[in-house]
Amino acid sequence: MRVRSIKTRLTVSYLILIILIVLIFEGILMISVKKYYNNTIENTLKNQAEISSDFYKKYLADTNILKASNDIIDNFSYLTNSQIQIVNTNGIVINDNKGVSSGIRIQSPDIDEALNGDISIFKGTYKESIMVVSKSLISNGRTVGVIRLITSMAKVNKLLTRIYFVLALIGVIVILATAKLSIIMSKTIIEPLKTVTNAANEMAKGKFSIRVDKKYNDEVGIMADTLNYLSEEILKNEKLKNEFISSISHELRTPLTSIKGWALTLKRKEFTDEVKKTEALNIIVEESERLSLMVEDLLDLSRFQAGRITLHIDKIDISQILKNIIMEFQPRAQKSGITLIYNAEETVFIDGDKNRLKQVFINILDNALKFSSRGGAVYIGQVEKKESLTITISDKGIGISEEDLKSITKKFYKGNSKKSGSGLGLAISNEIINLHKGDLVVSSDYGNGTKVEVKLPRNRQNR
Repeated sequence: MRVRSIKTRLTVSYLILIILIVLIFEGILMISVKKYYNNTIENTLKNQAEISSDFYKKYLADTNILKASNDIIDNFSYLTNSQIQIVNTNGIVINDNKGVSSGIRIQSPDIDEALNGDISIFKGTYKESIMVVSKSLISNGRTVGVIRLITSMAKVNKLLTRIYFVLALIGVIVILATAKLSIIMSKTIIEPLKTVTNAANEMAKGKFSIRVDKKYNDEVGIMADTLNYLSEEILKNEKLKNEFISSISHELRTPLTSIKGWALTLKRKEFTDEVKKTEALNIIVEESERLSLMVEDLLDLSRFQAGRITLHIDKIDISQILKNIIMEFQPRAQKSGITLIYNAEETVFIDGDKNRLKQVFINILDNALKFSSRGGAVYIGQVEKKESLTITISDKGIGISEEDLKSITKKFYKGNSKKSGSGLGLAISNEIINLHKGDLVVSSDYGNGTKVEVKLPRNRQNR
């Protein structure tokens, strides 16, 4: 299949349009010029014929037509270059200022029309192109003859031919200039498009560091900006992914190393200290749970990306869920010297997936404890409205920098923190809240703490 380039289509389209415009304009101009010259000659002959007829009627009406014809020709020959004929009512030429047709009988429709009292015009060819204007000669209310003014159109036609040639030449020049201009204009569109296309092809090959130079602030320029932005985002995501792979590899290796080490220790026959055995088993269980949570995060991420996460919506008591989570975290908080403060409300029911929302609050509370210092406090509160519920978890910990805050809910993003974790928790939490048709808003004052707001509709059908 033959592919026509945009450049060819644009050039051809411009040319067809300009050719049509030139042809129509020149056609109208040529017709107008021809009509102008013809009308000028016609009006001149009509005027001369009217004057001659009026002259005869006023001064020569009582004179014999043959004698009067000599007076008419003598008086008007110097006013016109046209041939003057005087024809009687039988169509016989009785006088001719050129002396070439006297005595000849002429049969022409203009003579008949003039004898009937009308001024008539005849255009035809007699050895050459001519125009004839005829007007009746009236004596005492009776038509006695016809005056005919005959002019050659050869010079006019020759002049029109020259004008047509000049107009055609101008038209050709306009078309050629337009063709050149259309090629130049198409290049200003095609060249940037080629640049963008080539850059896109390079990106498809994995060269995401390439950048497109923006030449014009138009649609193609916007496309270049978009492609550059896409390239930057891909590079950022690639960097995050690589950092994540490195981080998760370390996070997975640590519990595995611990489990393997203690398992080998327990396997030794000389290791008989029961207290140490219990401690070792507890460490193995804890590390296994941590490993299990990281694997579950990875599985959740995979499900979200594949769109295979489904919610099991029920009427749930969100207050009771929060209370249960806080009870689970109390031992850890006490061990870390952190106070959990819950601003309890009365029972509040919403439409939601109990296990998924519990996963969200556990993740947020885990981060709050992880980044709070000993002696600090974590505040959990809820604000109930008619159609929505907002759960707030805030701390006075190290906070999040403005740069990290922009990307905190992106997949794989961990920021500059050296704390352990997969970097998936908030990204997964955000996805869960979005599936609930709610919003997860994180705000922070770096060095003074972080606040996370989870806004949920009480009835999902109202959203």
